[in-house]
Amino acid sequence: MNADERDLSGTDAHHLSSTATCYSSLEDCPRRVKVEQPAKALLAKGKDFTKAALAKKDWKSDGSADIYCRCRTLPFVVSHAQAWDDAIGDHLRVIFKQWNDEDRPAIGEADPGNPDRTKWYPTNAYHTFWTTESIDTIRQHFPAKYESLKRELGLDKKRARMQSWAYQRLLREISLHSARSGALDSDQLAWSLALVTRDPTCYQTKLSEQDLMRHAFDCLFSTQEPTGTWRHYAPLFHYRDSGNAYCYIFETFSWLLKQCFRPGADFIRALLKKHFSHLVNLWKYAVGTTTTVEENRSVVWSSGHRVNKADPESWATASVFAYAHALRRLVGLWARDAALKSLNWRTISPSAEDARKKVSKFSKTWSRSNVETSELLCSMFIHPIPETAPDDRLEPDDQPIEENRPRSAILFGPPGTGKTSIVRAIAASIGWDYVELRPSHFVAEGLPKVQQTADVIFSRLMELDHTVVLFDEVDELVRERDIEPDQFGRFLTTSMLPRLAELWKAQKIMYFVATNHIEYFDRAVTRSQRFDAILYIGPPSFETKKKELVSLLLRDYKLAVEFEAALTREKIEASLPQADIAAIENAPGKQEQDWLKAQPLSDGPALSKFALLRYDELAELASEIAPKLHRTKVITSEILEDALKRVKDSKSRTLGEYYRFASDTKYERYDMSKTAAWLVEVEEGLSIASLPDTVKKCGKHHVVSVPVGSKPTIEIPGVTTEFLPEARVRLRGLPKAPG
Repeated sequence: MNADERDLSGTDAHHLSSTATCYSSLEDCPRRVKVEQPAKALLAKGKDFTKAALAKKDWKSDGSADIYCRCRTLPFVVSHAQAWDDAIGDHLRVIFKQWNDEDRPAIGEADPGNPDRTKWYPTNAYHTFWTTESIDTIRQHFPAKYESLKRELGLDKKRARMQSWAYQRLLREISLHSARSGALDSDQLAWSLALVTRDPTCYQTKLSEQDLMRHAFDCLFSTQEPTGTWRHYAPLFHYRDSGNAYCYIFETFSWLLKQCFRPGADFIRALLKKHFSHLVNLWKYAVGTTTTVEENRSVVWSSGHRVNKADPESWATASVFAYAHALRRLVGLWARDAALKSLNWRTISPSAEDARKKVSKFSKTWSRSNVETSELLCSMFIHPIPETAPDDRLEPDDQPIEENRPRSAILFGPPGTGKTSIVRAIAASIGWDYVELRPSHFVAEGLPKVQQTADVIFSRLMELDHTVVLFDEVDELVRERDIEPDQFGRFLTTSMLPRLAELWKAQKIMYFVATNHIEYFDRAVTRSQRFDAILYIGPPSFETKKKELVSLLLRDYKLAVEFEAALTREKIEASLPQADIAAIENAPGKQEQDWLKAQPLSDGPALSKFALLRYDELAELASEIAPKLHRTKVITSEILEDALKRVKDSKSRTLGEYYRFASDTKYERYDMSKTAAWLVEVEEGLSIASLPDTVKKCGKHHVVSVPVGSKPTIEIPGVTTEFLPEARVRLRGLPKAPG
């Protein structure tokens, strides 16, 4: 920034449009960049600039351009104003003094104090775009004041009329460009396109409009010069002291590209991919026209508009900066889309609420951990993430996962217990994309090329964000292809560990490994900064099975039954084949251990089968129990045990499964140095304002952070804390805010 272009001097504001351009370009940075110095300090001054600008009555640019200065500065000032200032409405009234619905239904540079319209500049798409931006910003930030101005100035009608004018101007420029007319103006074509594409609903589903947009962009890029830039066209206005003012190509294209990031603008984003080389050539032109400030080695630019002053300009530098970020975002979105299409991207349909219920259902397992698995999954992977929709994810370099939050886990347990369903449901519950990778993806080019294939897969995964990735049963590489477990361990260590660490550090996606064989994973694979948790997903819990079985008997057999009081979880676990489990544990060699694991369960401990049954086996169990209940409506241990003997064992239901059931939980762990989030529910009618600082807003909900595996402590006088399933805490009796 030049010495004569400082944004603030005491309480006065200078160079309003230049300063607004500079500040708004800083806001184009992804959040992870914005928080670093010196950008953070500069952004903090934006509020001071806004106050000073609103206090300044006469808005001009270099003593000229009353309309340009107002329409270009207002969007930033309005969006950063802490409260409504009547000066905002006054500036809008000045802009619309030139309006005439018949012969001037758009905006151009016009001296509001000079009634001689022959001295006014013609209407143009640049001024009209920024006036539209000003109107929309007022409506967004001050809706009540907008309603008042709408009635006074007829804003809705004027905005619609400007859009119609922009469409007509677009058609005119397309015709002139198609005819290669000497009267064409690519600046006006670009800004007309920016105006028309502000509303994606105009072209989303209309093939004719899409063809028009396609041809318009073809016309625009047809006039790009070999150097990568465009020539000057008609001036927008005249500066009193320095001559004509033209559209600056980098401001033009930064704002044209920004229309691609509006919700629903997928078509325009895809359309511009065809013109990627043109956009890169424009960037090459920027690189070739840099100036370096010797004082601090800063890279800066000059617009070249002022023949009498070629010094670097802050607003020109900001415009190039904004273009660079717009191009970065666009390329990032293209890369994300291409990566998703090349991977096994699945559409997840359940609503967030239904998905959370599914996570809860499948994670209520028969576990002997002190912390419920559903509580861990919800607090680690669901509650810390604000609710997002696809249209909220148009910044590919955002890091949606906070640095100290978990983002990975190994889910292990026997087949059919819902590991895959849990991960899919986590993706649906937070509204993220879902990618599922299986062994076949890693050996698609043959086993000898598994390392190279892994390189390709992980390079694509690094392009993703807001995505949940499941590596589903990659250990099946061992069993299906006769690979030794230690060879598989080497594959994990050499091929996956470094790449998993990169994914973890990026803070952009969550990833899970679902496995039936946790014993194949060595300690190097399962330590922190690769996986934040190793969680056992076993068969449904005792209470879950009881409830489901009672429901099935009532629904399918019209039998209202209950379990006898003596039939408890403890009784089921006591019936496990402990001697056989001990024999497997103490077997002298692997061969003997494998032989013992392959043996079937004897009839003696048949009651223990209930512990290992999956959801899909309960219907068969109900069919075996129902005939035994003609005299009694109570499921006794004898009835259950007899029915369990008749249930057909799955192929894998051997002593090895009982051994795993008894011993696998020793692998379970989670990193308590990471923070999880409990969802805070407040009793209806009570005040959110009285919550302590430890309770934070997270999207539409409130959370309190605790170490993983812990319960929160919220101490408020007169408030009762109630812990609910799925890592929720309800506050009752919260006092109302004063007044």
